[in-house]
Amino acid sequence: MKRKKFVATLAKSNPEASADQVQRFERKLREVKQAVANLPGEEYHAELLKIVRRAGWTTLAEGIFFEALAESILAHTRDLAQLHQRLKAAFEAVQGE
Repeated sequence: MKRKKFVATLAKSNPEASADQVQRFERKLREVKQAVANLPGEEYHAELLKIVRRAGWTTLAEGIFFEALAESILAHTRDLAQLHQRLKAAFEAVQGE
């Protein structure tokens, strides 16, 4: 039985994105912008604060769930901010080449 040998090679990459790639990149960036814009704003959070301040708004178990959910949202939001920073840094690094 004859086996194929796989050899790693260093191929030069095409230094410029194709027009199709640029369109895909632009479309994805617009989708990201729209998704961020659709996040709840100040009014939403003000309403939640009003609800949380109401006496008896939740049971102990629901409160535990609420805290876990809020912590998760906070972690994801911080991660998202960091990803945006890294994306911009990557763009700037490529531009510097």
